Amino acid sequence: MRQKILIGCPQWSHTQWQHVFFPSSLAKTQALSFYSQHYSSVEGNTTFYALPKAEMVRNWSQQAAEHFKFCFKLPAQITHQKLLQNCQADMQQFIELLSPLIEKRQLGKLLIQLPPYFSARYLPQLARFIESYHQQVDLAVEARHPNFFAKDENEKQLNQLLMQYQIDRIMMDTRPVHAERPSTEAIRDAQQKKPKVPVHLLSTGNNPIVRYVGQTDIQANLPYIKIWLKYFKNWLEQDKQPYLFIHTADNAGVHQLTALWLELLTAELGYYPADNPLPNSFDIGQQNALF
Repeated sequence: MRQKILIGCPQWSHTQWQHVFFPSSLAKTQALSFYSQHYSSVEGNTTFYALPKAEMVRNWSQQAAEHFKFCFKLPAQITHQKLLQNCQADMQQFIELLSPLIEKRQLGKLLIQLPPYFSARYLPQLARFIESYHQQVDLAVEARHPNFFAKDENEKQLNQLLMQYQIDRIMMDTRPVHAERPSTEAIRDAQQKKPKVPVHLLSTGNNPIVRYVGQTDIQANLPYIKIWLKYFKNWLEQDKQPYLFIHTADNAGVHQLTALWLELLTAELGYYPADNPLPNSFDIGQQNALF
């Protein structure tokens, strides 16, 4: 069986997707159901700020396609305020809240976004946290402190810790958005908030995770995406199943960027790497007209 790539956006609904991605007749309550027919995953950022209600999580589980994967960020209270310490009650509450997704195998990864001040001195805390929870849920780690991009002993220790537990280190590529001319408020905001760190390329687990923050000018993304193609091909040849989360500054035109990714990946792999094609308006065959 040809392996697929789990592809998603940072959200499953957007006001500017109406009449563009979503059919004009689609009710807002059906957004997740429609999205999950065309994407295989989503990067849920809202849990970083606040917990959803239990009823809402149950509704998500019912609305999503059978093999769809939700990936949620751990709450900031756990990662940024408590620095992964003394958070047993918080983690238990979070895991119980997500139990409908866990029971139906719809929970992909819990994303541990470490704060920019989480340096190598805190590695023992990360190790204890991983040891406590890696058998309950699938974890992935995103480091942002310069310690973990210096190609020295600190980065080596982080990578070895993650490889020991087969936990994926998230690879963030923010080069495109930081290279974009700050012509809109959305671009300026993204450039302020998205970390400007070197691109990490080592896969430490079985599900390499790439967070690609692209430019709003679709053509400008070509040289950045082309560099990634061989890595996705290698991961699939190694029987790994990667995740690809695609962003733009305001995410309004993210589906056009997804279509470009899929066109280039299909050409590189020799087969369509996603479960289902995007809606007709974003069919990859139409992307050739852009170039």
